Amino acid sequence: MGKKQSADGVSLPAGQTGSTFFRNIMSDAATAFPEEFRNFVLPSESSFKKNFGETVVQFESFRVASRKRSEIARYMVQRTHEQLTFDDGHFQGLFQDFMAQGSDPIKFETTTFSGKAGFIPAVPFRGITYTGPSLNYLGQKLLSESKMTNRAARALAWLANYASAQDGKIDLTGKKFVILGASAELAPTKILLAAGASVLWIDIKAPDGILAEAHKYAGSLSYCADANNILLQPHKIRASIEAFAEGEAVHIGMFAYAAGASQEWRLAATMNAILMSLPPACVASVSMLISPTSAAVIQPEDVSSAHTLKNNPPFWQALLKGVGQLKQSVSFDVNGIPVARAIVPLQGVSYQAAQYISKILAAEVFATQGVDLKGPPRPVRVSSNVAGITKTRSLNHPVFQAAFLGAPTFGVEIFEVPTTQALGTLLILHDLLNSKENPEGDISALFTKQVHGGIYSRAFALDPMIRIATLMGMVKRPNLLLKMF
Repeated sequence: MGKKQSADGVSLPAGQTGSTFFRNIMSDAATAFPEEFRNFVLPSESSFKKNFGETVVQFESFRVASRKRSEIARYMVQRTHEQLTFDDGHFQGLFQDFMAQGSDPIKFETTTFSGKAGFIPAVPFRGITYTGPSLNYLGQKLLSESKMTNRAARALAWLANYASAQDGKIDLTGKKFVILGASAELAPTKILLAAGASVLWIDIKAPDGILAEAHKYAGSLSYCADANNILLQPHKIRASIEAFAEGEAVHIGMFAYAAGASQEWRLAATMNAILMSLPPACVASVSMLISPTSAAVIQPEDVSSAHTLKNNPPFWQALLKGVGQLKQSVSFDVNGIPVARAIVPLQGVSYQAAQYISKILAAEVFATQGVDLKGPPRPVRVSSNVAGITKTRSLNHPVFQAAFLGAPTFGVEIFEVPTTQALGTLLILHDLLNSKENPEGDISALFTKQVHGGIYSRAFALDPMIRIATLMGMVKRPNLLLKMF
């Protein structure tokens, strides 16, 4: 049985858990596109939850190998959206019917900061802060360690050169950003404000911390206490965005996250719905971070590294492979396109559904179709890069803490929050500022900028590596074992 959902706001269809709903969406897609999925086998309802990780990887492999990949993505995002429900004590029914209603005009408070606009690109990593031209060195270092893809390293170098031509800083004065989940650990909010952007803060948590450090920021910050709950007030948030935009196109970042009661998926799907309810002319770009523990297409340089490690594994890994503990390879391939076996079942079905349907597939839909799924195509610029495994609060679990201690044995990097926040934001800024390498309507570079920390360049699937790394970590810190009980 799945966790009981909250009855508040946006919910999954009545009677369905995250697991059953996710499986139903995949089943519907396989039925709607029979030729594309003729060799795909969907597990029964009783076994899906146990095997959803491998199921999603194989499903995505067949999808990305198809010429109809974006059409399938659009179908699944739309199918999800049209089945969501809404209940706030006043309205009970389909979520899309609720969003078809209007909302009263929104008033928000705006604070204009007095700091000088301009953010100096900087990334703290392993005790060193890399700025300016040294960002290129950092990118090449992570690339040489097979912990970052070539496109991500190139993007860092491009941004360093861009800032160098602007007196070493990035100035976003006059640009408007809406950040859904503005207080999230990996959200770019603080960096955008330092760069002089105008930011609309959407988050249950008020921006008190930002206001208390006003001297650090330029630009302006807008906030509305009556439009801050994404699941309960999506119509008010839409009205707030339109009022903030004032007829201009705004950049929208989607970073809200909460665990339990299928909130991961509900939040991600609701953010998409808010976006899709806006006038297309209101949306300049869409940004999000993709979890590394999802079904990503592995890039050629990491395929090469994985192949080398597979043919020449360390003795202890070869031994573990021989006894069946590391039997799954790093990817599942269809027509030569490798999709990473990087899903971690412990994170839950709802978490993966959010990452796959409401992030990966939604990003592709926005990049090819735009925010209006029923109108003519009007592609939007999308930034959807893979972030590294990071020590965020959401991973504050004894198993993950132990796995983090054992991960270096496998050559896997676990990043600190400031590192991932900085790298993630810089890659987003690259995508928004470099129209040549990230044009609207082109998905060739979508998801290729990956700061995966090495999990896509190892020889084996992630989950069994995590189990072994966890045991290693428990040996190093036995007290973590006690926290599990």
